[in-house]
Amino acid sequence: MKRMNSENFESIVASEKGLFVIKFFSPTCGPCKTMTPVFEALDENNPELSVYEVDTSESPELGAHFEVRGVPYTAFCENREVLYDFIGVTPLGNLQYVVNNIDDPHFRETGEFKQEGPKKTWTFEFILGAVVLIILSAIIFGG
Repeated sequence: MKRMNSENFESIVASEKGLFVIKFFSPTCGPCKTMTPVFEALDENNPELSVYEVDTSESPELGAHFEVRGVPYTAFCENREVLYDFIGVTPLGNLQYVVNNIDDPHFRETGEFKQEGPKKTWTFEFILGAVVLIILSAIIFGG
């Protein structure tokens, strides 16, 4: 992870051409410390993704610019726009999901990821069909 601060913010944003992640933290924040291995894994799993960290006690103006209300705060950015964010401790799977699906057309259009509905099971329909067949058989053949 690379450090981002008020001095290098403009040059970093100008140099980034795609998705990048900013992790906002405070050195006195316990939950932020639990996120350190999560971000290290995200960084390792996605070598093409730039992951930056901002110490909000050293660069409070960046926290204010991104309207950070609490840490840990994670912002997925492109150019100068925050595309998606998380507040609080976030599992690696959730962060990776955003990385993997950030170019989804539905997300790009709405800013929200599609929620998968429950998978359709045919158990009820199968049982109902079997009962109907049994009843019809009894009526037709049982007389």
